[in-house]
Amino acid sequence: MKKTDIFHAKTKLVDIQDGEELIVIINEQEAWEHWINAFDKVVINYDWQEIILNADLTNKLVKPGEIWLFKDVYEKYNIPANATVSVSFTQTNGKAIEALKKAIRWEKLNYKETYSIMKDISDNRFTDTLITYYSAIWFFKKASDFELYEMAKAMAEAGEMLHFDGIVADKHCMWGVPGNETTMIMIPLLASLGIKMPKTFSKAITSPAATWECVDVLMDISFSKKEIENLVKKENCCLVWGGGLDLAPADEKLIKVAYPLSMQSYSRTVVSIMAKKYAMWITHSLIDIPMGPTAKVPDMKTAKRLKKKYEYVGKKLGMKVCVEITDAMEPIGSWIWANLQVREVLRVLQQHELRPMDLQTKALHLASKIIELVGMAKGKKAYELAYQQLKSGAAWKKMQSIIKAQRGKNPNIKSEEIPLAKFKKEVKAEKDGTVKVIDMKLINLTTRALWAPIDDQGGLYLHKKLGDKVKKNDIIYVMYANQQNKIDMALENLKGKKMYEIK
Repeated sequence: MKKTDIFHAKTKLVDIQDGEELIVIINEQEAWEHWINAFDKVVINYDWQEIILNADLTNKLVKPGEIWLFKDVYEKYNIPANATVSVSFTQTNGKAIEALKKAIRWEKLNYKETYSIMKDISDNRFTDTLITYYSAIWFFKKASDFELYEMAKAMAEAGEMLHFDGIVADKHCMWGVPGNETTMIMIPLLASLGIKMPKTFSKAITSPAATWECVDVLMDISFSKKEIENLVKKENCCLVWGGGLDLAPADEKLIKVAYPLSMQSYSRTVVSIMAKKYAMWITHSLIDIPMGPTAKVPDMKTAKRLKKKYEYVGKKLGMKVCVEITDAMEPIGSWIWANLQVREVLRVLQQHELRPMDLQTKALHLASKIIELVGMAKGKKAYELAYQQLKSGAAWKKMQSIIKAQRGKNPNIKSEEIPLAKFKKEVKAEKDGTVKVIDMKLINLTTRALWAPIDDQGGLYLHKKLGDKVKKNDIIYVMYANQQNKIDMALENLKGKKMYEIK
C-alpha cells in the first residue's frame, strides 16, 4: 500500500477554532491503514477544492468513515456536515525539498527554486520543521539584495495579489518602539486627504503590541479580498490582518516559527515587509526604522545598511520608497500594550488635553513624508497639511467611519472607556536623580511576563521619561495585569536588572 492511496469519509463539523492551524481529526486505525501519521499533511478533496490540512488522530472520538473538521476549516472552505470527501496523504513537492537542501548548503537559489519553497509553505505542504529549517538559514547566511528581492517577489506571488488603481501608499514601522502606534493615527489622517492607504499587518513578534493587537481592540480585522476591495473603495483605506487574506501567506507561517524566540533576522524582515507591499499593489511606501541602543536596530551603520536594502528591493518591485531613520532612545507615549496604546491613539485623534505629544509629533512627521512622497505637498506645507487634519477633527471623523465599516462596536468610543486590567503594581525610584536610560528590551520582556499578547488589558504605564527628574519613592512606572501572579512573575524577572537607569 502506498501513501498516495485515497479513502472517503463523511464530514462532521466541530465548533472549535484553532486560530492558527487548519486541522482535521481522523480515526487512528483508518489513518494508519493509509500510512497517515499524526502531524502529517493530508489532502481533502471537496467540490473541486484541493485542501491541504494538518492531521490529528484519535482512536475513540472519530469513527472509521468519519472526518472531523474544525470551524476554521469548514467556514473557510464552505464544507457542510455529512459531505463525502476524499482523503489522502500528501507529499512535499520534490523540487521544493531539493531547493531547501540547496539553501541549507548555502548555495544560491534561482527564482523558480525560491518560488517552489514559498509556494509549498503557502499551500501548507511544508511541515513546521521544514519551515523552521528555512527560517533559521537567514540567521546565519548573508543574503544578497537580489536574493531578498527574489524572496519578496516569490513570497507575494505564491499567495493572493490585490490590485488598486492610481497611487497606493503605505507606511511600515520596522520592529516598532514600545508605544509607537503611529499607524492608527496616520491611516485615517492620510485617507481623509484622499490618499489611498490599504494597510495590512501581522502579529507582533519582537514588541509587546503591534498594529494587529491595537486595531483588534476597536474593530474586526479579518476580511476577504472582496471585502477589502470594498473597504478601500468606500473609505479610501483599511486596517486589516494580512494573514487572513492569504497575502504572502508564507510570511505568516514563517512568523509563527520565529515567535517563540521573539527573533527575526534583518533579511527576513526586509522580505516580509516588501512582499506584503508588493502583494497589496503599493506604489509609494514609507519605511520607518527606529534606531537606538536598546532598540532592535542599535546603530546608524545598521540602519543605513537596511535603508539601502529597502530602497533596492522596493525599486526592483516597482515601488517608490522613502526610508526614515527615527529616534528610538525611549518608548513613544506612556502606555505600553494593546488597550493602553489604543487609549493614547484615541487621545491624539480626538485632540484630548492629555494626548501624548511625542506620539502626535512622530505621527505627523511620518504622515508629512508620505504627503511629500505622493507629491501632494513639500516640507513645512506637508507637515501643516497633516496637522490640520488632526486639529480640524477630519482624521478622527475618518477613523470613526473606519471603525463602523470594519464592524467595530462603538465608533464614538472615548479613550477612558478602554478597560484596564484589575491588578496593578507601582514601581518606585530607589534614589533621587535623573532618568538617563530606559531599556526597551526589558520593557518588551516585562510586558510579555504580564501576559502580552494574551491579555490585552495588561501592560505598563510609564510615569517618567528620559531626562525627567525623580525623587526617592516617586512612581516611575506601573504594571497592569488581570492576574496577580503575572505581576509577581514580571517582578521576579526584573530582579538584578534595571528597566530605568537613574543617576
